[in-house]
Amino acid sequence: MRMFLIAAAALAACSAPAANAQSGDAFAGTWAFQTASYGNEQVGGIMSGAAVIVREAADLYSIRLLSNERLVNRDTGQTAFLTARQNCTGQNDGGQFTITCQMAEPLEGYEPDTFVLQAGEADQLVGVLSSNNSSQVTFSRLR
Repeated sequence: MRMFLIAAAALAACSAPAANAQSGDAFAGTWAFQTASYGNEQVGGIMSGAAVIVREAADLYSIRLLSNERLVNRDTGQTAFLTARQNCTGQNDGGQFTITCQMAEPLEGYEPDTFVLQAGEADQLVGVLSSNNSSQVTFSRLR
């Protein structure tokens, strides 16, 4: 959790102006996210991170995303922690917000993430991480 807070603070420090969050735009702003656990019989995982979303055009957004993935070998209990920096695009299609990422820097064993989201409760986006693993995810607005 501490690493997540540090990552969120770092992204918030260099994020877009707070005006985006106040403009009524459902997607622009600084967000923290957390997945439900995922994996298979051998390896379990969970992902958290932060995203800075900036509106570029009517339904198009540029996104800087920092993801922290914790993987656990279910047999040995051995853990691995991966931090990925990604440059992403977001597209709003009638309330469905799709985030498609590319790696900002290579990270062995990590593939870019894809999220499919929609508005949830106040200041939340909910949906699925649909890249290598499928898991429920919640994005919560920080600002």
